[in-house]
Amino acid sequence: MTAILIAVFFPFLAALAVPLFVRRLRRGAAWIAMAAPLASLYAVFGLHAAWRAGGMKPLHFVLPWLRDANVELAFRVDGLSLMWGFLVAGMGALIVLYSHWYMRHDEALGRYYAFLIAFMGSMLGVVFSDHLIGLFVFWELTSITSYFLIGYWHDREASVYGAQKAMLITGGGGLAMLGGFLLVGQATGEWRISALLAGPGAAGAVSSAAFVLILIGAASKSAQWPFHVWLPNAMEAPTPISAFLHSATMVKAGIFLLMRLYPLLGGHPLWGYAVTALGMTTMIAGGLLSLRANDLKAILAYGTISQLGLIVTFLGYGGETGVIGATLHLYNHAAAKAAMFMAVGIIDHESGTRDIRLLSGLARAMPLTHILTLLAALSLIGVPPLGGFLTKEMLYEASLHPGGPGAWGTFWPWLTLGAGIVTALYHLRFLGGTFWQQGGGRPPKHPHDPPRGMLLAPALLAAGAFLLGVAPGLVEPIAAPAAAATLGGTEPLPLRLALWHGVNLPLLMSMVTLIAGAGLYAGFAKVAPALDAAAALWRRGPGPDKAYDGSLRWARERTWGLLTLLQDGNLRRYLRWTMVAPAAILLLLAPQLPWGEGLFPAYEPAGFLPWLLCPLIAALAFATALFTQRIPAILALGGAGYAISALYLLLKAPDLALTQIMIESASVILFLIVFRSLPELAPGARGAGRKARDWAIALGLGTAAAAVMALAMNGHQVRTIADYFMRTSKPVAGFKNVVNAIIVDYRGYDTLGEITVLAIAGIAIYAMIRLAGEMK
Repeated sequence: MTAILIAVFFPFLAALAVPLFVRRLRRGAAWIAMAAPLASLYAVFGLHAAWRAGGMKPLHFVLPWLRDANVELAFRVDGLSLMWGFLVAGMGALIVLYSHWYMRHDEALGRYYAFLIAFMGSMLGVVFSDHLIGLFVFWELTSITSYFLIGYWHDREASVYGAQKAMLITGGGGLAMLGGFLLVGQATGEWRISALLAGPGAAGAVSSAAFVLILIGAASKSAQWPFHVWLPNAMEAPTPISAFLHSATMVKAGIFLLMRLYPLLGGHPLWGYAVTALGMTTMIAGGLLSLRANDLKAILAYGTISQLGLIVTFLGYGGETGVIGATLHLYNHAAAKAAMFMAVGIIDHESGTRDIRLLSGLARAMPLTHILTLLAALSLIGVPPLGGFLTKEMLYEASLHPGGPGAWGTFWPWLTLGAGIVTALYHLRFLGGTFWQQGGGRPPKHPHDPPRGMLLAPALLAAGAFLLGVAPGLVEPIAAPAAAATLGGTEPLPLRLALWHGVNLPLLMSMVTLIAGAGLYAGFAKVAPALDAAAALWRRGPGPDKAYDGSLRWARERTWGLLTLLQDGNLRRYLRWTMVAPAAILLLLAPQLPWGEGLFPAYEPAGFLPWLLCPLIAALAFATALFTQRIPAILALGGAGYAISALYLLLKAPDLALTQIMIESASVILFLIVFRSLPELAPGARGAGRKARDWAIALGLGTAAAAVMALAMNGHQVRTIADYFMRTSKPVAGFKNVVNAIIVDYRGYDTLGEITVLAIAGIAIYAMIRLAGEMK
């Protein structure tokens, strides 16, 4: 239990503490922040050891949370969650190391590292969660923390726009996912993911609506078409954030969800069609869009979209080959793409630009950066003996023998081959335009390799992508159990990883990919005009970006219209809406309320004074409305309040009477102070129509309030809470008066809030009076 608590929750505690230490030890900010990912990584190693000691059976940890709602913080440790735990925590440590060099001169390092490690904790919560609601909570925490990371430079309009776009799209997808979870929970009666995966009838109980909603949640998080539009704008974040969120963690959360729920959803009739088509469309669209981008981070962003589509395509194909390929390429892409993002950060840092049109021939000026970028890019292209060659062959093998239901036979291999060629082309364009070609523009600064320490993190990542190809056995102990857990088993799958499997169709497809990609790159100047025309046509036509901006514009216009209707600065209209709303709600609920005999309970007041006070209160209230001068109206209103205080006193509620007297006294004094400065009322200022409307609203609200009080006194409502208050006010709270117990004890925080509001109002009034005096 201790290890899982450290792995998931220590980053949140560290996020609170890091800004305090960074403020005093600025130069060591990264080393202070490094404690969080290292502690989580150490805890994941501990969980891995415990898991192996238990025979590789899933471990379960449960913490009570919302008992009445049957919601608990449940965690599951198996091959899949451990692989992701190593990935998230290990990548977090490398990102902090890289940030030490990249962000060292930034002014807000405390805030930067706090949100960075809080995001890491949120992501670890997602991968270890074993409860649908708990997973959703951590899922939304990743959206919230990523919002602050993407919008880190909040003084830049593009950064704020990108953060808002990511938040709205991924947050909306999260709500769709929650809807799917609720449908699954209601249909199966299970909320624990372990029970859903193990239950023999759970998969059959998943409706198409639940499947589609969960798929929307995964697609929005993992930037699948058409939800991909948030990712390029999110590149406004600092480069270390892009390397962490947009290559290895946040954008992979949707893929993790599909892998975790594969035993539950993989057999659904829509899986083979929907997931494969979603991934393939994203893979091709991302690759084509990458070819027309000029910002290096934008090129990588669209390339990331394409690679995420590739992994989703793997899962759509399904079967052992598809799942193993997705697992391995997940690792390969995380390492290689994070290294490329870091390389772009180095290029920007040392040359002053990310515009590929201003960069050329950097291979000579930045040889070390070139070698690291080359290794990472060639791995993603699928060049032997790098790791991407293994995963690309698996992709082609899976397309030839799709295991998912409803797969379309020979249709997929051709699309997969085309997507692979596009992948090779946009990576070659990135390498050529940045490092190989000569005669481009001139960057603002003279480019050169950075300090060796800044190259350490991307070097380790590029080495990881290289080792996947030349020594796949190093990865197999982690990847094999992860693939097995995805398929619903516990015994590690035999991966059979090797660079050479003989001459076969996947090998030939890989060769065609490399040759065609290189050929298209060699003649790219001839292809570019056609791509430009296609891109211009895309920009002119309706697309996801325009749909997002248009929906946002529509929402703003409608919101502004509603705001001008409800809050136009007219206090009389504010009061009118405040009174109409509760009366309208009661009117809508009226058919469902227990009207009829016995609505008004029998009441026998003690003595004759209450019979005198009630008509007096009514008369003073009417007088308040009828008076044409403010002072008499204020006095009549205060008189009605004092009469109510006397009624409370007769009903043996002296505390309420005292409260009412204080409120009425303060109100009368305040009204007299304010209204003495206003002009006299004009009796004929309001027409007959306005008077009739105001009378109707007042009578309607009064009738509604009387009906609500009658229903409450008559006991038609559910009395669980009321009976509890009546029963426990004396023995538990120590009050004979139930109202006192509620105000002071049961709802003490609510009362404190009301006191705070009144205090703030008093301070504001005092400030207004002083300001008025100074203006005179």
